[in-house]
Amino acid sequence: MITPAVALLATLAVQAAPDSAGATLYRAWCASCHGADGRGQAARQTQLSVRPADLTECQTSTAETEERWLGIVREGGAAFGLSLDMPAFRYGATPEQLRAVVRYIRSLCGERGWPPGELNFPRAFLAEKAYPENEVVTSLHGSEQEYIYERRLGRRAQLEASARTVLDSLDRPFDGVTGALKYNVWYSTVRRALVTVGVEGTPPLGRQEAWEIEPFIAAGANPLAGLFVQAEVVGAWEDGEGVSGFSYSVGVGREVGRFTPMLEVGGTVPRAGEATVSLVPQVRVQLSRLGHVAGSLGVELPACAPEPRYPRLTAFLLWDYGDAGLFRGW
Repeated sequence: MITPAVALLATLAVQAAPDSAGATLYRAWCASCHGADGRGQAARQTQLSVRPADLTECQTSTAETEERWLGIVREGGAAFGLSLDMPAFRYGATPEQLRAVVRYIRSLCGERGWPPGELNFPRAFLAEKAYPENEVVTSLHGSEQEYIYERRLGRRAQLEASARTVLDSLDRPFDGVTGALKYNVWYSTVRRALVTVGVEGTPPLGRQEAWEIEPFIAAGANPLAGLFVQAEVVGAWEDGEGVSGFSYSVGVGREVGRFTPMLEVGGTVPRAGEATVSLVPQVRVQLSRLGHVAGSLGVELPACAPEPRYPRLTAFLLWDYGDAGLFRGW
């Protein structure tokens, strides 16, 4: 049975077919709800239960991939746990028309220099993401726990604060806190890669006995369809000791539906003492339909380390609060 809403969408698609330019399709399909300028001001006669997204907000229009935008426009809000007010435009619209309107929507961000969502690769366990994010993350590494808050600042910067606990005994479970700042210095949509630099600072609190400063460089790339690589190199400077060494991690992964299997290699090279190398196989799982809540489970396997060598469980749970509230998108 064809409902009036479906018939209207099909009619609009047919009327717009001679001119499939994104702006024309946007005016026909989207302007009554999102406003002629895309700022989320619906027409007076349009009754909505949720205020539409402001499509001119650069963080909103750039952080997701084109494929995710296509999915929402094609399948409607309900398919991603979002508002039922967002209809599905797959009825009567061609793939070319859907892509044209999505590209127009993403162009409504008037600022240049926002890294596109295609470079926002899934979070790995060891390597710092090169893409700036708005996330809350809880991670587990053996008996160690870390609670991370990340806040994006404009186009390319991100602030981060974290606290750590260690449940290896009843004595001194509080391990310490760290603050970090990172900045995306380069990205290329053609090469599908980005590079970010940053610095972490850890004061002498908890089990931390002296100030520690850790500058780092992180990178991500998508050299092949569906395959991504992420890497990080971190230096370490300690108050009273100077440069104490560096660490590194390199990981490769591939998205397969809601699952992303990854393999990371990480190691430490201290100025004094033995170097270590570990393998960390892991699987990231998209938990919400929108993809803003995800988890990961893996294990760290020491390949080269001082004795004794024991595997350690790794896991994290993240919420990208920049995409939607915790209880939306399911």
